Amino acid sequence: MIRSSSATTNGAQPSPLWSPGHRPQPENDAPDAASAVRTERLLADAMAAATLRHKLALMDITAQHVAGHRSHFNPNQPRVPAGNPDGGQWTSTGGRTATRLAAGDKPRGGPRAGIAIILEMAKGVIEAYRSKHGLWDLFGRKQGTVAFTTIDGVDVFGSNSKSPTYTSADEAAAIKLRNILVEKYPDEFSGGHVGRKPNDALFHAETTILLRTAAREKGGTLAGRTLTVHVDGKLCNNCQTVLPYVGLELGNPTVTFIDPNGLAKTMRDGAWVN
Repeated sequence: MIRSSSATTNGAQPSPLWSPGHRPQPENDAPDAASAVRTERLLADAMAAATLRHKLALMDITAQHVAGHRSHFNPNQPRVPAGNPDGGQWTSTGGRTATRLAAGDKPRGGPRAGIAIILEMAKGVIEAYRSKHGLWDLFGRKQGTVAFTTIDGVDVFGSNSKSPTYTSADEAAAIKLRNILVEKYPDEFSGGHVGRKPNDALFHAETTILLRTAAREKGGTLAGRTLTVHVDGKLCNNCQTVLPYVGLELGNPTVTFIDPNGLAKTMRDGAWVN
């Protein structure tokens, strides 16, 4: 009787050449540690790049959403009079229909809640503007200062002289205004060092937005105007010194500047009223 060659003398079956969890390796196939490290590094870099692209895409989507939502909002728009079924809601003006605030969506908490909502919306508008123009440094920090206001339904933005959005026209307007102020107020604006403090505030976002807004008006004056300017930075000491003079030169409007924390300062008649 011929016995099978696959059997052992004691009748046990030989071990299979492959089993789950075991991968046969050719002889002398030692793992290359350096190659494995390089592979892991490449995979990590690829994942980091994919994550960055995803974050940038989310930022772009958010900016577009905020900009689109903001474009339908006008805090000066009239509302339906009380007593109507839609009393207190936003209505249309000039053939343009704005976002309506439904009765069930009205903010609770009184005027402070409404102010907080407007403040957050202004922040969103500025963030969308920053995203659109790339006003961030390589470390994700804000580049310069941005100011925002609305006049006659038109959005106006201002930036400081170090911003990519600051133009040669902005610089020319600031220099022209500086020369006028140095001549009118030599004690406050030194002509010997026109680029030093407080003259440098004429090139800040707060002055830029007033000059840009005035440029939109016939005659370049803001006389009789009341403006609310949202700024994503605090008013520096130089701005607090210079801006009342800027206001007087532009027609003496009443201007309220609001910083990111909601702190408001109003100027008119060449002085701060609060």
